Amino acid sequence: MKLRDKETCTGCGLCVNVCPNGCIKMKRDQEGFYFPVIHQQQCLDCGLCKKACFDMASNPKKEVRVYAAYQKAVERRLKASSGGIFELLAEEVLNRKGVVFGVKMEGLKAVHTHIEKKQELEPLLGSKYMQSDVGCSYQQVQVFLKQKRWVLFSGTPCQVDALIKYLGGKSPYLLTVDFICHGVSSPNVFEKYMSEHKIGHEKINQISFRDKTEGWNCFSMAMTTENGQVYRENMHKDSYLQSFLKNMNLRLSCFNCAFRTVDRVSDVTLGDFWECENIWSDWKDDKGYSLVFIQSEKGKMFFDIIQEAIVSKEANIEKVLTYNQSMLVSPWDQYSRDLFFKYIQKETVEKSMMKVEKEGLHKKIGRKWWKICRKIK
Repeated sequence: MKLRDKETCTGCGLCVNVCPNGCIKMKRDQEGFYFPVIHQQQCLDCGLCKKACFDMASNPKKEVRVYAAYQKAVERRLKASSGGIFELLAEEVLNRKGVVFGVKMEGLKAVHTHIEKKQELEPLLGSKYMQSDVGCSYQQVQVFLKQKRWVLFSGTPCQVDALIKYLGGKSPYLLTVDFICHGVSSPNVFEKYMSEHKIGHEKINQISFRDKTEGWNCFSMAMTTENGQVYRENMHKDSYLQSFLKNMNLRLSCFNCAFRTVDRVSDVTLGDFWECENIWSDWKDDKGYSLVFIQSEKGKMFFDIIQEAIVSKEANIEKVLTYNQSMLVSPWDQYSRDLFFKYIQKETVEKSMMKVEKEGLHKKIGRKWWKICRKIK
């Protein structure tokens, strides 16, 4: 049994969850990304994994409402990646004695987990710029839904799509939240980056990939160790954030993502409302603004419930997409990405980026010289 190739496999973990004999495991490849490995001796050859993997979820055209929003509680907003909307949606589900699924850091690994109490919510807040291990989360979601408990599941667009496929459709008790995804980065690259910093040799108490000490528009990587040592470097200087923002450490399938569309299966899509001051001149305090796509009546119901805790404005979708291209457009320059993973086998994260950029510059100069030579002839 063969599933997708590396160019199209998103690592969503759907095949692991549908396998009736538990013979599929997600394992990292040489670049550090999770791919399914089938233990052929245990395989029943039932074909369920292949059927689920190649089934396309239905994304019917629908009315999508778009909002700019932020949480009124300033201290909570500053802890969020953007405007703090996810926290309020999660709290509403927990108020209903429901369950919230999200991603937290366990050591240096990003893993999907679930919580049932508000005091457990903090680790699920904020972006994790790394591919998460979804484990058996889809199976666990199904168990809670059969108990008629409310469930909020948050993840990448491909993970939410995989969950809906696993469940065979949408449940009246399920609230799905995805986000405007830049792409998923390699856990191996993050671990290498950490090993290159002295702080990486100590136990990390807290990691923030989107620290706002220098503002929302110039966010930082920030870490605190068990003994109180602190590391913080902004997005222009931190080597890991740079490798992510320049698309160098991303999964191959992210360069041709099938889930970059306005018409999504999720109830709510969240993201950063970049350059919102170009639409509303008074929205420029640099504390973070959320872009909220409401894609179902259920999503609208939950968004209406949290209105007292937020400030929101309805936005024009065409203007919004002008400043948030990741909603529709995949990362580019796979050539540089492949070079980066070639160099990082022996070099540091920073040196690998420098080599890639130098080679890219040589390539540009070569093309320019070739064009000049053609004109001379």
